[in-house]
Formats: sequence, C-alpha cells, structure tokens
Amino acid sequence: MNRLKDKVAVVTGATSGIGEAVAVMYAAEGASVVLVGRNAEKGEATAAKIRENGGEAVFVRCDVTKKEDIENLKNAAYEKYGRVDILFNCAGVLVHKPFLEQNDEDFELITQTNCRAYIWTMQAFIPEMVKAGRGNIINVASISSVWPEVNAYFYGAMKAAVTNLSRNVAKEFARKGIRVNCILPGPINTNMTPDWVKNSKEAQQGMIDTVCMVGRLGEPEDIAYGAVYLGSDESSFVTGQNLVIDGGVTISN
Repeated sequence: MNRLKDKVAVVTGATSGIGEAVAVMYAAEGASVVLVGRNAEKGEATAAKIRENGGEAVFVRCDVTKKEDIENLKNAAYEKYGRVDILFNCAGVLVHKPFLEQNDEDFELITQTNCRAYIWTMQAFIPEMVKAGRGNIINVASISSVWPEVNAYFYGAMKAAVTNLSRNVAKEFARKGIRVNCILPGPINTNMTPDWVKNSKEAQQGMIDTVCMVGRLGEPEDIAYGAVYLGSDESSFVTGQNLVIDGGVTISN
C-alpha cells in the first residue's frame, strides 16, 4: 500500500478494462487520480467508488482524438491538483479483421486513437513536467507490436509506432527528469477482446492451450500491477523500456 502516496496520476481510457483497473489500483496505492474517458456515467461512477473506498479521484470527460479536449484535460488536472506526476496512456481501439478487409476508415480510427492521441497527450503534459523537473509517462502498447497477431494489422502497426516513439521521447527527456516506458499486454479479458474469443469458451481454451503458457488468459489487474511498479519510485532507474505482460505468449513459438 501507499507505493504511489502523494503522486497525481492522469489515466486515459479509465472507464473500462485496463485503464479502469489501473485507476482503481493507483488510488488504492495512494495516488490522486484523474480518470479520463468519453463515458461520463461510467467515469463518474468509478471515481465515486474510489472516493467511497477512501481514495482521491475525479473524472474528466475527454475524447483523446480531439486536441482541444486534451488541452482542456491538462488544464483541469492542473487546476484540481497543481501538478501531474504520472501520465498513463491507455485509451485505444481494436479493429480485428483480415488484412484485405481493413480499409482507410479503419486505419484512420486506429491511427487517431492508438497513436496520434498518445502524441498529443505527451506534448500537452511534458512541458509542465519539464518545468517541475520530474514526470513519468507510461504508454500502453501491445505484444502485437513485437509478435504477429492475425487480423490485428493496423492495430499492431500503430502499437509498434508507440513503442518506438516512447523510446525516442524517453531519450530526449531523460536528463530532464522524465521517464517514458511502455507496457505490452498480451490477451487480457476486456471489452476490446474480439467477440469470437469473448463469446466462445472453446476459443478461449484454444488460446490457453496453444499460446498462454501460464495456463490462463490475463485480467486487467495483471496489467495494473505492472503499472503500479512503473508508476512508483521503485522503477526510478527504468526508462525507454517495454514491460511485456503476456502470460508467456511471446515465448510460445
């Protein structure tokens, strides 16, 4: 407990799945959390639940595909807490279909949400982090960025862009007190799980039997534990790295 005491964290994609789990665990570890998402009802409910459990949290509605929303988010976070120590970028979408069926609209959606939004949030928050002489950015990528995932072509390409971008940003700002790392989740049970997996026990068992070496699919909390480590001072010597949390998928073949 209290591994994040006195820290302020902004968590995008915090209204479901990994982002929600990270926001809840960050608050449980002592951080003040700004939950970010488009679903105001869900976001406010999660923030209220955190406060009921003794944590500190507020929800800010923000569409990260809109630059003006990100600017408003930054202003709201600093107005409320005066600083931001951790930026956890988690908002994302998945288009899962054969390569020849993926189109320009799919590419634009994936690019805007899974890559450009990460650029915009980092560009919005880094200047203030530089002024403070400290900051910690954690970007959620995917094992799809380093391991072939059938039908996740544009998704994997943009996640690979995020890992490369993060390493370069980490190098530029390391001497200014800012760390930048990525988490690469494997198969996690969230609302982004493809329907053919989510709705089929047979498909889930097939994945467990063939690629999930630890014998189960992941849960959002599995990623949140890694996010706490990277968000805490325990990882103060870690920057420009990819933390793979995949149940052994990337060693399966």
